[in-house]
Amino acid sequence: MHCEKKGVNIMSIKNRANAVWCIANTPVCAGSGEGDFRADCNIQRNDDFPKIDAGTFKGSLLYKMDGKLKKIIQNKSPEQAKLSFSDLRLLFFSVQSSHGIYRLLTSVNCLEQFFLEISWNEYECDDVSQELKGLKRRVVDGVICQWSHHDDTEWIGGYKLQAVNYKDNVIKDLLRKLGLSQTVIKHIGIVSDKDFRYFTRYHTEIITRNRLENQALFTEEYLPEGSILYGFICEFKDLVRPVKAPVLPQISRWIETNEKEGKVYQIGRNLNTGKGSVTISEMKREEVKNGKPLCRSKSS
Repeated sequence: MHCEKKGVNIMSIKNRANAVWCIANTPVCAGSGEGDFRADCNIQRNDDFPKIDAGTFKGSLLYKMDGKLKKIIQNKSPEQAKLSFSDLRLLFFSVQSSHGIYRLLTSVNCLEQFFLEISWNEYECDDVSQELKGLKRRVVDGVICQWSHHDDTEWIGGYKLQAVNYKDNVIKDLLRKLGLSQTVIKHIGIVSDKDFRYFTRYHTEIITRNRLENQALFTEEYLPEGSILYGFICEFKDLVRPVKAPVLPQISRWIETNEKEGKVYQIGRNLNTGKGSVTISEMKREEVKNGKPLCRSKSS
């Protein structure tokens, strides 16, 4: 929302927002420009949790576009509504597991934040408060709550966690509301916020490379393959100069077409070594109930 300096005249208001998934097909290095004791080039983070900056997200879409849609995203067309892109925030983090090769870890706080942001962006969600309360009671430090298990313990990234199986449909209903496929859901594991912070900090991929010009070694940090992030594309309408037509549906159709054609996007560095390939898809509004959907937009 933008206001003039001399008063409170509101120039624009948010008209609509669409939520998107971003799935890492290969390891992704969206660099922060900084390094630490683990790597010379660290990935972007927010409060220790990996993220992809809004500008990087927007740039990956621009790279695939041309013509009119590109001008819309760049806000170069005065008669069009303006678009705003959020950061892509981590929801599921891929870690090696003794069950099923890998586990998609998340935490209760991440799930709470996810549904909160959905409601902020004018999506109408089913009430998940009881499910989240149930999660908080079950998930403590050193425990992983999962879809199914065969043993009392599970090794995650070399660390031993106590495995807790779902005993009712409460948590299953919560995961189905995320709109994810059964293949993805069976790999999800919910850990405490403390454990999740540890894994996302110390279980990213560190790759050592060699600079060709001086043969010096350097290291890069990567978000592991299979990790899942989410974000929003918001549309703003001008109250002073009415626009001809909303632009968000055009972006939605373009993303949907790319998804059907199996196109992928490039985020971060090292395309020539097969890194940074992601799939971006929208959370469909019509798919909101009975396991497929996530939420329904009030503006639809």
